[in-house]
Amino acid sequence: MKPKDSGTILSPASPKVQPVLSDWQGTPELETELRDCLVADKSFASSKRLLVEGCKLKAIGLTSARFDKLEVTDTFMYHIEAAGMRSYGANFLRSEIADCRFTGADFAEAQFEDCIFKNVKFDEAGFRFVTFKRVRFENCVLRQADFSSAKLSHVSFEDCELEDSNFANGVCGKVDLGNENLTNVKGVLGLKGANISDEQLIQIAPLLAVELGFKLSEHA
Repeated sequence: MKPKDSGTILSPASPKVQPVLSDWQGTPELETELRDCLVADKSFASSKRLLVEGCKLKAIGLTSARFDKLEVTDTFMYHIEAAGMRSYGANFLRSEIADCRFTGADFAEAQFEDCIFKNVKFDEAGFRFVTFKRVRFENCVLRQADFSSAKLSHVSFEDCELEDSNFANGVCGKVDLGNENLTNVKGVLGLKGANISDEQLIQIAPLLAVELGFKLSEHA
């Protein structure tokens, strides 16, 4: 007999980083591998393949970067400027990303597992067909973010801006929307299975009616 599902949202695992990291003295190239080091004030916007493991990245420039391959594992990322970045099929594992800007970035078909995002600007970001497992969004701007056909498992949103974000055809399992304002969310049927409050149910009721094809009659 299977154990009863408690509905608990599992917390992301913490990055595994060495207590002391040496400063990286290399030069960004088309293909760059960073391992167990501290990297600050560098730009990798011209790189095509970037592999990062066990690092701390601070004040890194990725604006308009076009990655053929991007893998980030056991890494802390702070103050990253990555507006307009493109990285299809990227892989983020056990990483914490804080105070960064990914406005208009495109992560289509990426995988995020055991990740925490704090104070990150993801407005107009693309998360189409992305898989999220044990991910937490805290104080993030997600206005007009596209979660179309995304898969979300053990994901929580805390004090985020979700205005005009799109969850069409999404698949949710153990998703906590906290006290987020869902008034202007699109594709609400894609949030089926998420935990919502009575107030949020009232917010999405008109949106559900439209998506289900109901017509509200007007009585004199």
